[in-house]
Amino acid sequence: MEPEDLPLESLISIARYAKYRAAARGDHAKASRLYIWNTHLSAAYWPAIAMVEVAIRNALNAQLCMKIGCTPQTGWHVDALSDRPRIHLLDRELDKLKKSLLSFDRKHNHDSGQRQIEPTGDDVIGGTSLGLWVALCGEGAPKLDPCYNYHRNLWRPTLHKAFPGYEGARIQDKPGPIRDALREFERLRNRIAHHEPIYMFKHNYQVENIFRLAGWLDNSLARFLRKNDQVTPVLNDYARAVAKEEEAVARS
Repeated sequence: MEPEDLPLESLISIARYAKYRAAARGDHAKASRLYIWNTHLSAAYWPAIAMVEVAIRNALNAQLCMKIGCTPQTGWHVDALSDRPRIHLLDRELDKLKKSLLSFDRKHNHDSGQRQIEPTGDDVIGGTSLGLWVALCGEGAPKLDPCYNYHRNLWRPTLHKAFPGYEGARIQDKPGPIRDALREFERLRNRIAHHEPIYMFKHNYQVENIFRLAGWLDNSLARFLRKNDQVTPVLNDYARAVAKEEEAVARS
């Protein structure tokens, strides 16, 4: 059975399939193959994305715990959600912590009516989204209130230490390259997680961006991911398939 034999418009919706049909200039067979290849490519990215995402979260989490002098088991979220926090977060970031707590309570305290089992810091941090951590490496909202200046209050004193492999200008003062890399990593990760098309991305850049982030976190992680790269073979297979198809068209 070939991809074009699948009723993709019914299975994934007309609107979603239209993106692939447009890219294939209306050719149903090509659009179907493009959709299937997009799923293979997304799957190939996922192991590296998963490892780097968790490493980012854990490295930043460790720095925040050190900042306030708590253990990862206790968790810095207790301070951030307190009435007199030392780590001041905007509502959008606090909501992400609260969402993680709510998810924990639904799973572990759903029959009690009140919290019987207290979550550890690891429980809360494990349930947070990548968006929280990318935001914490950003500017925050210094114009709203100086306490929400993430660059001055979080990045310069502590969060930059989560990226010991970074080489370049003073990382404390010039976080631009790391912020850009994190945002691009988040964009790719979220599109894959939501089953969106990624075929149009510049994949050599995306792969290198993942390796670069990994290296800033830990050189051994970057070496491992390079050695076990699953994306490039999928890209090469598609390039060979396209070339073969073009040869067949030329001969016809």
